[in-house]
Amino acid sequence: MVKLSGFFILLTFAMVVVANASTTNIGTKGACVGDIFALIPKCIFYVIGPPGTKVKPSQECCDTWRKVDIPCLCSKVDADVEVIIDMEEVVYVADYCKRPLTPGSKCGTYTVPSALQ
Repeated sequence: MVKLSGFFILLTFAMVVVANASTTNIGTKGACVGDIFALIPKCIFYVIGPPGTKVKPSQECCDTWRKVDIPCLCSKVDADVEVIIDMEEVVYVADYCKRPLTPGSKCGTYTVPSALQ
């Protein structure tokens, strides 16, 4: 049952992000969709936990995180995505993987804090 639930979350997240990516007028239509599909299976379970649960991401997640276009991905985050993922955990993963988000930058509606708390 856990695998089915995880698969459902993964599939739902992918559908929401891809739908948003294909309708957003930022950059090229569908920009960074490949990055979305690369990142989701490697990192999704590190950013969807209950708020405040910071789980160290896997090496696979970090390796993928360092390769994707984070500003492009952040431009695709909308309210539907923010319901699924915890943006504070995204900041934690970014920091842990040694490719932190720029303090003060926006990822969806979330403003990256100036220091981790």
